[in-house]
Amino acid sequence: MYHISKVEGVAWTKCPDKGVEPGGRMNLLASPEFREFAERLAKGIVAVVGPHCEVVVHDLRTPEHSAIVVAGNLTGRKAGAPVPDLSFISGELNRETPDQLNYRIKIGDRDLQSSTIWIRDPHGMPIGAVCVNVDYSALLAARDLLNRMTESTRSVSDLVVSDSLARDLDDLIVLSAHGFLEERGLRSFDQLSYRDKIDLIETFERRGLFRIRGSAQRVADLLNVSRASIYNYRAQAKTEAASASVLSDAG
Repeated sequence: MYHISKVEGVAWTKCPDKGVEPGGRMNLLASPEFREFAERLAKGIVAVVGPHCEVVVHDLRTPEHSAIVVAGNLTGRKAGAPVPDLSFISGELNRETPDQLNYRIKIGDRDLQSSTIWIRDPHGMPIGAVCVNVDYSALLAARDLLNRMTESTRSVSDLVVSDSLARDLDDLIVLSAHGFLEERGLRSFDQLSYRDKIDLIETFERRGLFRIRGSAQRVADLLNVSRASIYNYRAQAKTEAASASVLSDAG
């Protein structure tokens, strides 16, 4: 029985267990070795991409039952299924026909991302195809959900708040004090001058740290000074702040 393929009208001889090309050459698609390789290739691709992938190997000589290998179950097709869209190969396939990469197929409410790679005979003519179909519908839905959930991050205020995220009062004092040391290029509290200590206390005042009960004593312990010294530093910082405000108003 003869079948006229879509490949420039070439006649192919159809045999029960083998295929013969014009001139008596064994046809690649009919060989058991090719079928075995195609099955392993298709299963391997699906194993890597996942259950949302389907790979179909087609023999274009017999479009009425072109699928010779099917891996994955996106469309429910089995070996022996017809070519999915005759219009896809309705034009004359030839040596110049490029592979069709990353196009879309719409099936109901699903959009599949697909690629078709032609299988060619020794003369470069397409005689079959490896089609890879991937259903990204679930991933796209997840993307849309994430976009909706993170929409607020795309319209944030210009305000930037520095926060130590301290676990308790001691942690808050230590983190704030070490931040001050880092700004001054100092390594320990022993290196703090009288001026530095007043500036440190003023920093604590601005941050509202002394509003917390017990903070004065804990700062005193950290700086290894008396609680009275802390009150003196605070008084000095407030006096300087008031003087600076008066000078500013006078200016």
